[in-house]
Amino acid sequence: MLTNGQKRALHAAAREIDLSDGDRRLVQFNIGGFVSAADQRASRYGFICVMAWYEKRAGGKLRGSDPGYWQLEERRADPGDAVRYAIEREATALGWTRDRLEQWIGGVHMTSGAFRTLRDLPPYWLKRVLDGLLAIRKREAG
Repeated sequence: MLTNGQKRALHAAAREIDLSDGDRRLVQFNIGGFVSAADQRASRYGFICVMAWYEKRAGGKLRGSDPGYWQLEERRADPGDAVRYAIEREATALGWTRDRLEQWIGGVHMTSGAFRTLRDLPPYWLKRVLDGLLAIRKREAG
């Protein structure tokens, strides 16, 4: 979830490039993966990607930041952060603590000790862990 400052920055940047509200939401969804700045799916990485897109549209500089700042941040950001956030959200929905989640990640039903923490997981395993949690949640709901 985005901070209030990030929400304000998104709206201010969209106004700076004269983007309509509908177009702003379209950009946020297609580039950042969230419809609204208050959307629970909004991630730091998605925020950075949207701001970088706005910056490109503004000619390489948004008010209040150095030229190319957001594009550089986009290159530096870890795209796995959004998936890690989703994994933590699903684990929380299951009532799992961080320790319980990491025990499961390192356990025989997931990585069999190949990876012990959420931070260690490469992209392939991030997807597998998220898919596994979604399957567990679906099974427990039904």
